Amino acid sequence: MKIKIFKWPAAFAIAALFAGAAWAETLMLSECLAEAMSKNPDLTAYGEKIAAQRAAIGKAASTGRLQLSAGTSYTRRGTGLTNENNDGSYSTNVSAEQSISDWGRREARVAGAKLSTEAAEADLLAQRDTVVRNVCLAYYGLNRATRENQVAQTRCDNFEKRLKWARSYYEVGTKAKIEVTKAEADLASSKLAVVQTQASMAKFRAELANAMGEPMREIGAVEDLLDYQEWDMSLEEAAKRAQQGRPELAAKQKRVEYAKTNLTVQMKGLSPSLSASAGYGLGASSPFEDGEWSTKISLSVPITDGGLTKSNIEQAEAELRTAQAELRSLSNSVALEVREAWEALREAKESLASSTEAERSAKATLDLAEGRYAAGVGDNLEISDAVDSYASASAKRVLALYDCKAARLDLEKAIGGLNYGER
Repeated sequence: MKIKIFKWPAAFAIAALFAGAAWAETLMLSECLAEAMSKNPDLTAYGEKIAAQRAAIGKAASTGRLQLSAGTSYTRRGTGLTNENNDGSYSTNVSAEQSISDWGRREARVAGAKLSTEAAEADLLAQRDTVVRNVCLAYYGLNRATRENQVAQTRCDNFEKRLKWARSYYEVGTKAKIEVTKAEADLASSKLAVVQTQASMAKFRAELANAMGEPMREIGAVEDLLDYQEWDMSLEEAAKRAQQGRPELAAKQKRVEYAKTNLTVQMKGLSPSLSASAGYGLGASSPFEDGEWSTKISLSVPITDGGLTKSNIEQAEAELRTAQAELRSLSNSVALEVREAWEALREAKESLASSTEAERSAKATLDLAEGRYAAGVGDNLEISDAVDSYASASAKRVLALYDCKAARLDLEKAIGGLNYGER
């Protein structure tokens, strides 16, 4: 198992060591995604929808295939209650029927069923993007909560060190009792913050397990992937790729094509149909006594259906216009989503740069304050402010790192086709 080394304070490294001892094995993001692909019930449901649509293709095509049937019967007739005037007859028949042409209705229905299947496949890709986003977001959230726990623990350690100093100064008479009291209060408050971050870690563990499709699974240690990785793309390129690769748009486009195909079907409502059939029958007083065969060619030409076809055409035209309008609306929504995600990522990058500088400055201030307090020239207010400022700056940097990950994730999802391999 690889061990990644991060440039964090020693207290952070110690906290990470204890965390690793508590859990037997580090759960990688790629493992979480692989399990989600196989166990998430939403993906299973969308997969079954595709199976149902594929079955509909065969259903639509079945009317053009050879239909075979066979039957046999025995009938007994009579005029009295005795067997003298009663007789029986046997009948056995085999028939075949084949549709020759329905003037394109069947082919259009098959094409429509295929388009519905392709739309369902695009829906599955969109849902997979959603599952990948949810898994990654929960994973990064657990990274964030773990680092916030380390920040809180470092703050607690700093206040504990300050309490020891305050007690030693009070014992020799160089500091007042209030120094000890204030240090004890700050330490108690910092311990509460540690408990709160532990609760946050438990929350994100539950979210990760649920996103993987196993809500009761126990999640242990995870790999820390929160460090910033440069990723840049122009807004124009992102918007262009979204219009080409977003699965929701592909699904909606297929539904527009289906609406066009359905209109074609409805316009053929009064079209003729041509079929052929043949049969052979046996029967009489014994099962195989007499036999006869028959063949038939049928041409059916509807003349009027009381306005049903006209109404079906009007309905199909309205459904086509609706699908086209929904496609334009979705295209606009995708463009807006890309723009908002792109701006959020840009803002997150700037926030990370600012928070990194603020953390560096706060650490320098804390080092000075600790040095002054250790020398006996600092006061409790100075070191309390320094400890809190450093903890706050560190927490803000952790949040900025998480925001960068979340914003990039949102932008990639807005573009479409999230990669569910190693991230």
